[in-house]
Amino acid sequence: MDAWQMTDSERSAFADLADSLTPVQWDQPSLCDGWKVRDVVAHVIDGADVKMGRMMLTAVKYGFRMNVMNQREAQKAGAKPTDELCQELRATVGVHKAPGPIKPEDMVLETIVHEQDVRRPLGIARAYPADEMKIALERATLQGSAFLPIKKRIADVKLKATDVDWEHGEGSEVSGPGEALLMAMAGRPVALAELSGPGLDTLEQRIGS
Repeated sequence: MDAWQMTDSERSAFADLADSLTPVQWDQPSLCDGWKVRDVVAHVIDGADVKMGRMMLTAVKYGFRMNVMNQREAQKAGAKPTDELCQELRATVGVHKAPGPIKPEDMVLETIVHEQDVRRPLGIARAYPADEMKIALERATLQGSAFLPIKKRIADVKLKATDVDWEHGEGSEVSGPGEALLMAMAGRPVALAELSGPGLDTLEQRIGS
């Protein structure tokens, strides 16, 4: 299975989840500060078909405050009726677009992380295929932008998954389920409770900074 097939698999699973949500769940807070579940779903929909020209115009409108842009645009799109959001999320399956420096593997990473942004607060677990999780974990370690400063977070820390055959880096070890490692790398402190090891304090401090 290639990265696009994995992305389709996760988008399909996310769409199944969306179809099952109650009105109350749609308006629950996600792991993204200030974002409801509906806003995360809208963000994933938008991210599946990014048009660089439109994105640049929107970025100019927000003075290149990308976090503000992402949140407000997600909230605007997330205000749609939930049945419409469900249909649009389902329609992302089979959309294979990765503009600019974005790679198909990045879409696997993004879909899993945002799916967990919804699943974790709602208490709806999902066991991920090992090959998908390993690609997401490996791709996460390459993220070094101002928006995903993962390289800085995991410097001099060895990450070791306990449920899939994956490890990365050197230094004080942090171990735990692959999904918890992924979410911690993505800056979600709630996942830290599932991890252990001498490097955990360092990782926790960096996520909080």
